[in-house]
Amino acid sequence: RDLKGVIVTLSDNGHLQCSYLGTDPSVFQVPKVDSREINYEDFDAEMKELQKIIREATKTQDTLPKSEKHRDLIVTAEVSPDLDAESQAIDSEVKAEAVPSVTVKVLIKSRVTVQKPNLVVCVQAPLAVTCDQFIFDDLEPDSSETVVVSVFLKGNCSPSELEGDCVVSYNMPTGIMKVAQCNFRLPLRLICSPSHPSKAANHKLTIDTNKPPISFITIFPDFVDLSEDDQANVLGFQFLTGSKTTLLASKTSQRYRIQSDQLEDLWLITKELTLRLEEHFKKQNCEEFMCTFSGSIPLQEYFELIDRHFELRLNAEKFQELLSERAVQFRAIERRLLTRFKDKNPAPLQHLDTLLEGTFREVIALADAAEENQTNMFQAFTKLKSATHLVILLIGLWQKLSTDQVAILEATLLPLAEDTQDLGWEETVDAAVSYLLRTCLSKSSKEQALTISSQLCMPKDTSRLKKNITLFCDRLAKGGRLSLSTDSTTHQAAVMTG
Repeated sequence: RDLKGVIVTLSDNGHLQCSYLGTDPSVFQVPKVDSREINYEDFDAEMKELQKIIREATKTQDTLPKSEKHRDLIVTAEVSPDLDAESQAIDSEVKAEAVPSVTVKVLIKSRVTVQKPNLVVCVQAPLAVTCDQFIFDDLEPDSSETVVVSVFLKGNCSPSELEGDCVVSYNMPTGIMKVAQCNFRLPLRLICSPSHPSKAANHKLTIDTNKPPISFITIFPDFVDLSEDDQANVLGFQFLTGSKTTLLASKTSQRYRIQSDQLEDLWLITKELTLRLEEHFKKQNCEEFMCTFSGSIPLQEYFELIDRHFELRLNAEKFQELLSERAVQFRAIERRLLTRFKDKNPAPLQHLDTLLEGTFREVIALADAAEENQTNMFQAFTKLKSATHLVILLIGLWQKLSTDQVAILEATLLPLAEDTQDLGWEETVDAAVSYLLRTCLSKSSKEQALTISSQLCMPKDTSRLKKNITLFCDRLAKGGRLSLSTDSTTHQAAVMTG
């Protein structure tokens, strides 16, 4: 249509995009209206007609979500029980000999006509998908589409979660946009493989149960080597990133021990153990099965991960300031050089070119250092998320918290999917923990009267956060219970805003 200046881009994944910059000016001018007397009867009749049209357009029969049985479009994801025979991993940063991948088959079934269905497959970094976005033609009633993708470990650190989501957005013929989604669980074998158990470890956890220990041959068949006799009670896990974790089942008591050199590596194995035990006893129709934790919460080791992450955030701030200074210096030298070159009788450069090159090298070196710091900060945040998940699980088992209370705990300690300089994990968690300490976990009306700063900004250090988390655990240990129901509507509004 005679568009000028269209920018055509092709991404690494093969998505072609044409971007049109700007808009065409409207040449329409509002005509002058002749002044005439207002006929109120005609206005009333027109108003009633318009209200009738609005009522028809806003009927709720097609906008409210229908029950699961009568959904217009259903999306399901099926994860292959085995790893891919030939790995589909692309550009993985993991230094292991082989990076495995697993196939996820996504099926979209439509019961009615849907327009422009768009599928997005999401997994949390450092995991990645071979292709994460699919756009389909309009689907007819009782038609379906199938998509096959592979998931693999791309970043050089263990993920904090092994879950993924499939989201399909589509339009109804009436113009209403709807969304259907489902989630899937990835196998533990995707990020670690069986190995020899390690006897020595810096971090150890003991999970108690109310049933006799189950042989690992039964609950971890994908990790057991039947040629080795002792694998019924001891298992070793080797992560792709190089670290090891060991799982032991007691022969005499109803206990399981998880041990590793890194605190964050305990998380996925502990979670997998509790999930597989629950599934095993569910199949046995045993409803009384329960896991508990009676040890001490590893707060000091957890605080070390918080300090490491915060230190990298401070480094990022310093690099930003230095880059800004060098960029100003670079532009100033450029202006001087341009002035010299424009003169009819140019003056000597007086080593301005040498200064420009030196500044340029400094800018590049600082940018590289800032980029490396950004990578380290992402890895530190992933480790911090894993350790936080572990702390949440242990507090839930320790205090026998209900599902609702665990959800509050997760919202408090894991408020961010991504960590940025503008809104970081430390200040967000500090505000959330402070709020709970002065509401449901408060000891006196004096604490309830304390006001929390309305503005979230990066703190100078982590001492206040660590103190609040320690106090938070202490209050839970003394019988405090997590709840968001308060008499004050302002408190509820604050929670909703948070």
